[in-house]
Amino acid sequence: MWIKRDLLNFLKKSSEGILPIKILRGPRQVGKTSLLHHLRTHQLIMFDDLSIRTFAQENPALFFDQFKGPLILDEATLAPQIFPELKKRVDIERRNRLDKGTPPTTDIWITGSNQTLLQKEVRESLAGRANYFLLNTLSLHELEDQFQNDHILQSFLMRGGWPELHALPKLNAVEYLNDFIATFIEKDIISVAGIEKKGAFIKSLQLAAGRVGQLLNYSDIAKNVSVDTTTVQGWISLLEQNGIVRMLQPYYTNLNQRLIKTPKIYLEDVGLTVRLQGWSEFEPLLLSPYFGNLFENLILSEITRFFINRGEQPEIYFVRSKEKVEVDFLIRLSNQRYLAIEAKATPMDFTSAQVALLNSLQLNIVDKWIVSSTKQAMQYKQGRIIPFTDIYAHLEGLYCFGTDFV
Repeated sequence: MWIKRDLLNFLKKSSEGILPIKILRGPRQVGKTSLLHHLRTHQLIMFDDLSIRTFAQENPALFFDQFKGPLILDEATLAPQIFPELKKRVDIERRNRLDKGTPPTTDIWITGSNQTLLQKEVRESLAGRANYFLLNTLSLHELEDQFQNDHILQSFLMRGGWPELHALPKLNAVEYLNDFIATFIEKDIISVAGIEKKGAFIKSLQLAAGRVGQLLNYSDIAKNVSVDTTTVQGWISLLEQNGIVRMLQPYYTNLNQRLIKTPKIYLEDVGLTVRLQGWSEFEPLLLSPYFGNLFENLILSEITRFFINRGEQPEIYFVRSKEKVEVDFLIRLSNQRYLAIEAKATPMDFTSAQVALLNSLQLNIVDKWIVSSTKQAMQYKQGRIIPFTDIYAHLEGLYCFGTDFV
């Protein structure tokens, strides 16, 4: 079983000085419970257990009197009555701390796969009383020892970062991801959100998956599924909220009118993207026009996980001019420094037009990388070739935990 080592270490280091309620968000089957269990400091309470869920629902005060000490409340939205009780207890402890100097004793982790329900409960009962942490599928970096060198890209594109697909290699990835779509997306998201046009929703997600790495055109998707644009906007927002979709915002300033202000769309897990596009074999995918954008999606996921697994909120943009000159990723580091990245399955240097676009931003860009499927790093005239398997290591070369980028 793979555990997000970087995030686990961050959670251990950051246990002091945060609020008494900690919420670990993320889709189903990404390992939220396993990660927290590896803290080995909290008792695990699973609300999938009907008797425990019923007890908590019927008498939440007695439930917390019985289960004292540090707790992990797994799938807590199944027992919504616990949230008002948690609010009451946190507020009492807060008053006692201010009035009597009594230290708080509440130390609870809450997990939930359905972000719509979880955010509703937290917003109503625990606003200002909880810290959020994010978990999604495994990064390539966390899985690279699992792959044979010649099949890393193939394996990761077809299976994504789903822990169970790598812990049990004999599982059929197509069937597994089909089941994920049927259970998490169709039941947890569609039914909870009260979406009546189930077929149109799934079709919208498939169309979004087919457009990863492209500017998001809500009206085009809406036209293809016969709903209005506002509906599609709401659906995409719902998918983003539940850790399925990631919107990449453009970098622009009001001083530069030549820059595009429309976001691009990606999916959080490239394996799910491949499945939603309908690919079941790697070879046809490799030769398809979709391959480049899927590789770009993989690189974005790897970059975001580097930051998120360290408890950082990634500041990643793309840059595109109205003349359609584009740079895939512009990462804001510390001290107003930036890193420019192009994701190219086949290595290709930055063009003079791309360099001119970056120069026009008047930013302190410390390096320019071309992340590629090649196996060796090398220096081009304008940028550096970085093998996609080494992107974590090269980011770590810039990053020292707890300090600024150097």
